[in-house]
Amino acid sequence: MSMVTYIGLNFPVEINDDYTEEDVNITYVFSESEDRQIVMNQHFTTLFVYELETKGDHIWDMHNDKKILSPHNYEKSKRTFLQVCDFLKRILPKGDYCEIYICWNGEEAEDSKKKLDLKLEQIPIEQIEIYEKCLITLKN
Repeated sequence: MSMVTYIGLNFPVEINDDYTEEDVNITYVFSESEDRQIVMNQHFTTLFVYELETKGDHIWDMHNDKKILSPHNYEKSKRTFLQVCDFLKRILPKGDYCEIYICWNGEEAEDSKKKLDLKLEQIPIEQIEIYEKCLITLKN
């Protein structure tokens, strides 16, 4: 099984299946259309669902346990999350939002364990904890 980071947007984006040098991409890697439909129905209010691919460490490792047990990897996860936020600032129109949901492939229908509602311009990076089954709403 693979951990999947889903992203919900209110507008369609073109999927590029080719390798890019970008730190953050919107793509389909692990999920099937049925998985994305479950996430859309169960967790998202947005109109389109994709997968978020990052080249850095996983954002679901940005929590206090990781900060204590592996501070170096925590910092890498934090850096990746900030890259995601920078990417979203570029693609999200002002006043719009996106949703991110992280879970193991096959566990899309399970309830989220944590919900975060954040503004891209005011990310309290040191207070954020992201685990699997976390639903994040990011507003631009």
